[in-house]
Amino acid sequence: MTEQPSWQDLLNLVAQLNESNFESASVSYGNISVTLSNSDTFIGGSAPVVPAVSTSSTSPAAPVAAPAVSTSSTTPVAPVGETIDAPMIGVFYRRPAPGAEAFAKPGDRVEADTTIGIIEIMKLMNPITAGKAGVLGEFLAQDAQAVEFGTPLVAIDTNA
Repeated sequence: MTEQPSWQDLLNLVAQLNESNFESASVSYGNISVTLSNSDTFIGGSAPVVPAVSTSSTSPAAPVAAPAVSTSSTTPVAPVGETIDAPMIGVFYRRPAPGAEAFAKPGDRVEADTTIGIIEIMKLMNPITAGKAGVLGEFLAQDAQAVEFGTPLVAIDTNA
Protein backbone atom coordinates (compact mmCIF):
# COMPACT_ATOMS: atom_id res chain seq x y z
CA MET A 1 0.00 0.00 0.00
CA THR A 2 1.36 3.41 -0.98
CA GLU A 3 1.57 6.17 1.61
CA GLN A 4 -0.63 9.16 0.76
CA PRO A 5 0.71 12.73 0.83
CA SER A 6 -0.29 14.84 3.80
CA TRP A 7 -1.81 18.29 3.44
CA GLN A 8 1.55 19.64 4.61
CA ASP A 9 3.27 17.81 1.71
CA LEU A 10 0.85 19.47 -0.72
CA LEU A 11 1.30 22.88 0.90
CA ASN A 12 5.10 22.42 0.62
CA LEU A 13 4.69 21.73 -3.11
CA VAL A 14 2.69 24.96 -3.50
CA ALA A 15 5.37 26.88 -1.56
CA GLN A 16 8.15 25.42 -3.74
CA LEU A 17 6.26 26.38 -6.91
CA ASN A 18 5.69 29.91 -5.62
CA GLU A 19 9.43 30.29 -4.82
CA SER A 20 10.59 28.89 -8.16
CA ASN A 21 10.59 30.12 -11.73
CA PHE A 22 8.36 27.23 -12.80
CA GLU A 23 5.01 28.20 -14.30
CA SER A 24 3.36 24.84 -13.64
CA ALA A 25 4.05 21.31 -12.43
CA SER A 26 2.27 17.97 -12.23
CA VAL A 27 3.22 15.35 -9.65
CA SER A 28 1.76 11.91 -8.99
CA TYR A 29 2.11 10.43 -5.53
CA GLY A 30 0.54 6.99 -5.20
CA ASN A 31 -3.00 7.29 -6.51
CA ILE A 32 -3.06 11.08 -5.99
CA SER A 33 -2.26 13.42 -8.88
CA VAL A 34 -1.48 17.06 -8.10
CA THR A 35 -1.38 19.81 -10.72
CA LEU A 36 -0.03 23.23 -9.75
CA SER A 37 0.03 26.39 -11.84
CA ASN A 38 1.13 29.99 -11.31
CA SER A 39 -0.99 31.18 -14.24
CA ASP A 40 -4.62 31.12 -15.28
CA THR A 41 -3.91 28.66 -18.07
CA PHE A 42 -2.20 25.33 -17.48
CA ILE A 43 0.59 24.76 -20.02
CA GLY A 44 -0.34 21.09 -20.51
CA GLY A 45 -3.82 21.82 -21.85
CA SER A 46 -6.19 24.46 -23.09
CA ALA A 47 -8.60 24.51 -20.13
CA PRO A 48 -8.05 27.26 -17.55
CA VAL A 49 -6.89 26.07 -14.15
CA VAL A 50 -7.40 27.93 -10.90
CA PRO A 51 -3.94 28.51 -9.37
CA ALA A 52 -4.42 26.07 -6.50
CA VAL A 53 -3.93 22.42 -5.65
CA SER A 54 -6.27 19.97 -7.31
CA THR A 55 -6.31 16.23 -6.71
CA SER A 56 -7.78 13.44 -8.75
CA SER A 57 -7.42 9.68 -8.89
CA THR A 58 -5.08 8.27 -11.48
CA SER A 59 -3.35 4.96 -12.01
CA PRO A 60 -0.92 4.15 -9.16
CA ALA A 61 2.10 4.07 -11.45
CA ALA A 62 1.57 7.50 -13.07
CA PRO A 63 4.95 9.17 -13.80
CA VAL A 64 6.06 12.59 -12.63
CA ALA A 65 5.65 15.18 -15.39
CA ALA A 66 8.32 17.81 -15.93
CA PRO A 67 7.08 21.36 -15.35
CA ALA A 68 7.10 24.07 -17.94
CA VAL A 69 9.52 26.91 -17.32
CA SER A 70 8.75 30.43 -18.42
CA THR A 71 11.04 31.61 -21.19
CA SER A 72 12.36 34.74 -19.56
CA SER A 73 15.81 36.21 -20.11
CA THR A 74 16.89 34.85 -16.69
CA THR A 75 16.86 31.28 -18.00
CA PRO A 76 20.49 30.28 -18.55
CA VAL A 77 21.52 29.23 -22.04
CA ALA A 78 23.06 25.76 -22.30
CA PRO A 79 26.82 26.04 -22.86
CA VAL A 80 28.68 24.56 -25.78
CA GLY A 81 30.34 21.25 -24.87
CA GLU A 82 29.46 18.56 -22.39
CA THR A 83 27.36 19.14 -19.31
CA ILE A 84 25.99 17.14 -16.43
CA ASP A 85 22.23 17.62 -16.58
CA ALA A 86 19.49 17.34 -13.96
CA PRO A 87 17.87 13.88 -14.12
CA MET A 88 14.67 15.17 -12.42
CA ILE A 89 12.83 18.26 -11.27
CA GLY A 90 13.47 19.70 -7.84
CA VAL A 91 15.81 22.06 -6.02
CA PHE A 92 19.53 21.62 -6.74
CA TYR A 93 21.96 21.92 -3.83
CA ARG A 94 25.75 21.89 -4.20
CA ARG A 95 26.37 21.00 -0.54
CA PRO A 96 24.92 18.39 1.86
CA ALA A 97 23.85 21.02 4.41
CA PRO A 98 23.90 24.82 4.73
CA GLY A 99 27.42 25.96 5.60
CA ALA A 100 28.96 22.59 4.68
CA GLU A 101 31.71 22.13 2.10
CA ALA A 102 30.45 21.75 -1.50
CA PHE A 103 30.34 18.21 -2.90
CA ALA A 104 32.54 19.31 -5.82
CA LYS A 105 34.08 22.56 -7.06
CA PRO A 106 35.10 23.85 -10.49
CA GLY A 107 38.47 22.34 -11.38
CA ASP A 108 37.86 19.12 -9.43
CA ARG A 109 38.59 15.85 -11.21
CA VAL A 110 35.54 13.58 -10.90
CA GLU A 111 34.75 9.98 -11.74
CA ALA A 112 31.37 8.72 -12.97
CA ASP A 113 30.27 7.83 -9.43
CA THR A 114 31.38 11.12 -7.80
CA THR A 115 28.49 13.02 -6.16
CA ILE A 116 28.38 16.59 -7.47
CA GLY A 117 25.19 17.70 -5.70
CA ILE A 118 21.71 16.70 -4.61
CA ILE A 119 18.23 17.43 -5.92
CA GLU A 120 15.45 17.71 -3.36
CA ILE A 121 11.87 16.92 -4.31
CA MET A 122 9.14 16.48 -1.73
CA LYS A 123 11.72 16.38 1.10
CA LEU A 124 13.59 13.51 -0.57
CA MET A 125 17.28 14.17 -1.19
CA ASN A 126 18.50 12.49 -4.40
CA PRO A 127 22.28 12.36 -4.92
CA ILE A 128 23.42 13.50 -8.35
CA THR A 129 26.53 11.81 -9.67
CA ALA A 130 28.76 13.04 -12.48
CA GLY A 131 27.90 10.06 -14.71
CA LYS A 132 31.21 10.52 -16.56
CA ALA A 133 34.85 11.12 -15.70
CA GLY A 134 36.43 14.50 -16.30
CA VAL A 135 37.27 17.91 -14.86
CA LEU A 136 34.42 20.12 -13.69
CA GLY A 137 34.05 23.55 -15.21
CA GLU A 138 31.65 26.31 -14.23
CA PHE A 139 28.50 25.37 -12.29
CA LEU A 140 25.57 26.50 -14.43
CA ALA A 141 22.90 25.97 -11.74
CA GLN A 142 23.14 28.02 -8.57
CA ASP A 143 22.96 26.49 -5.11
CA ALA A 144 19.28 26.15 -4.02
CA GLN A 145 18.04 26.77 -7.58
CA ALA A 146 14.85 25.09 -8.83
CA VAL A 147 15.70 22.91 -11.84
CA GLU A 148 13.75 20.80 -14.27
CA PHE A 149 14.64 17.58 -16.09
CA GLY A 150 17.55 18.25 -18.46
CA THR A 151 18.69 21.55 -16.91
CA PRO A 152 22.49 21.80 -17.29
CA LEU A 153 24.00 21.74 -13.78
CA VAL A 154 27.73 21.96 -14.52
CA ALA A 155 30.09 21.94 -17.50
CA ILE A 156 32.55 19.05 -17.66
CA ASP A 157 35.68 18.49 -19.75
CA THR A 158 35.87 14.74 -20.41
CA ASN A 159 39.10 15.14 -22.42
CA ALA A 160 41.14 16.41 -19.46
